[in-house]
Amino acid sequence: MIRTQILAAFAVLALTAGAAQAQKPTGQAHAADRADQLLSQAQPATPTVNDGEAYHRADDSEQDPAEVRTTQALNDEIASRNQLAQNQEDADRARYEETVTASTQAQLAYEADVRRSQAAQSDWEAEQARWQAERARWEADVRACEAGNRSRCSTRVR
Repeated sequence: MIRTQILAAFAVLALTAGAAQAQKPTGQAHAADRADQLLSQAQPATPTVNDGEAYHRADDSEQDPAEVRTTQALNDEIASRNQLAQNQEDADRARYEETVTASTQAQLAYEADVRRSQAAQSDWEAEQARWQAERARWEADVRACEAGNRSRCSTRVR
């Protein structure tokens, strides 16, 4: 019996909470309504015409001199920083181009050195082959001369 009373109480609470929740606007809908109210109070109800640029410069007589000076100072600071950044970018680009040029020249010099080294190696190997062939002929002449073939004896051997 107590159990059914507790269940009934929970059911009544759930129904009343659901009804109360249904009557409250959601957070987004409520915020949108509040924003619409603020916008309608801030702007007169005039038809919106999109004429392109929304900014229109006020006459000089309507501008606050202190605000103009502040704006000009900020603009001058921005222009100064932009110029410094441009100068830095130009210097960095020049250093990069110098680095690329030096690297390219070093690569070309290296490749030329490799070609000269390979040519010298090839020349040395050819000279070694000629020397070994000449030595083999000389050794054959010496053996032939020692074996009694006097026609193969040179003046060096006699």
